[in-house]
Amino acid sequence: MVALVFMIIAIVGALALASFSIYKSVKLVKSPTPRANNYPLEVKKLAYFNIATAFLVLLTFIMLSIFQAYPLKGGEWAALVIGSLLFGFAFPSAICAFIIHYYGKEIPIKLNKGLFWSIIGGLLITGLGLLIITNSIADYVTYPLVNGISFKQGFTVPGGVKPSIAWYALCILGGAILVYFVCDHRFYVEYGKHGILESTFLIAFPAGIIGARIGYVIGNWNRTAEGLSFAQRVANGEWWSPLAIWEGGLTIITGALVGIIVGVLWFIWRNKKYSIWLAVDIIVPTILIAQAIGRWGNFFNAEVHGFEVAASSWRWFLPKMVLNNMAFSEKLGPAAAGNIYLPLFYIEFLSNLAGYFFIRFALGKGLRKYLQLGDLAFSYIVWYGLTRVIMEPLRSHAYNMGTDNFYSWIWAMVFVVAGCFAIFMNHFIRYLLNRKKESFKNQSLLGSSISSFALFAVSIVFIVLGAIYMGGERTNTMMFDSFNTGLLLLIIGLGVLSIFGCGIIYLIQGLSKKHETV
Repeated sequence: MVALVFMIIAIVGALALASFSIYKSVKLVKSPTPRANNYPLEVKKLAYFNIATAFLVLLTFIMLSIFQAYPLKGGEWAALVIGSLLFGFAFPSAICAFIIHYYGKEIPIKLNKGLFWSIIGGLLITGLGLLIITNSIADYVTYPLVNGISFKQGFTVPGGVKPSIAWYALCILGGAILVYFVCDHRFYVEYGKHGILESTFLIAFPAGIIGARIGYVIGNWNRTAEGLSFAQRVANGEWWSPLAIWEGGLTIITGALVGIIVGVLWFIWRNKKYSIWLAVDIIVPTILIAQAIGRWGNFFNAEVHGFEVAASSWRWFLPKMVLNNMAFSEKLGPAAAGNIYLPLFYIEFLSNLAGYFFIRFALGKGLRKYLQLGDLAFSYIVWYGLTRVIMEPLRSHAYNMGTDNFYSWIWAMVFVVAGCFAIFMNHFIRYLLNRKKESFKNQSLLGSSISSFALFAVSIVFIVLGAIYMGGERTNTMMFDSFNTGLLLLIIGLGVLSIFGCGIIYLIQGLSKKHETV
């Protein structure tokens, strides 16, 4: 009992110190006389507060281990200490550095660069600290992990009482808030003003949740795999069942689509002096970050996973606590001994993060001279569609949607084709408009020829392979049988073929310029 009391005191103290550090950071950047700020001294003071926070976090985990009577060994105690100190210091430090770097004014250049790298390093060390902490206690924690809090019954677990506050909801909300701040900074860089996106965020985020619920209800309207379908429940007088979002059930694909559409319309209406195309290129790819964080909600709910696989084959790829928790399913119960459920949430988490950095930097900066405004937003649609196209056949049928289990997969393919076609039309329409104005981007004739040939060759390979595979065996199950694999290859091939059209546009443009020169 003494350990519990000290743990609570340590938690309250850590939260108080971290909150005070954040408060001091906000107060610092809001100073009416930024030149009078001694930034190096203030940053040093914040570091001391964060060091104290780290020791309170360490005390929290030590008291937790004592209270729960975890029989930690020497190496596990060492890992717990190191991980707690790293996490306890890095997390508040990254937040403070973010606030000062992005919102402070007239900061010394050298210090500002240091703050930027403190953000990057702080986030990486935060993840490393969490990994070390969870690995040290993973073998002594009860599974499945807690997924929320009930105001009546305390902590809840998947398959039991529905939580009043679910970690799933906190993951979604946390991801959305992070995306807002990332986009707000990008807008500040472009326009020198914070807060441009406030109203758009407050409208688009709930619209996305509503859209996600609508997509789930439509996809499962006649599905009876989990008891009565929505159609049957409504017929029985439960007219409110489609609105019962607290029962669970969201479809990210339709949520993203509705959120984007509503957000775009609202932004156009409220922010006419800002470029909507630049806005969507900034905002839409960043949704991948929110989705990556939101997928951890599925982890805590022990849901939306794949078929059973051998745990040993994933031992070196998953954090130990994730590996242990994946042995349980909210709908299907425990996996067979030595097995886990395929961690699709983790795969999509990594894919979404990789997608953001690929679109933001590899495309956004590496191929900037070949892009038009809007391409990055459409690239999000392609990337996320491809992610879901590949993952849906791996998903446990208990989490497929539609009466034939193909609902989400079909939507994912629509995303891929629509995104690729939108990129082509974006370039084609801009080409026609610029042709009238006689203003083109300078494109290399040789580069356009090579890229066009390469894209055409790749698309033909995918289309031919798709046609061959589609001639094979077909089942009525959502899996990678011959037909479904062929359909996937065909969709990718058609998508690449539409992108090939962009190269043709610039090839024609280059030939026209060459002809005019001659």
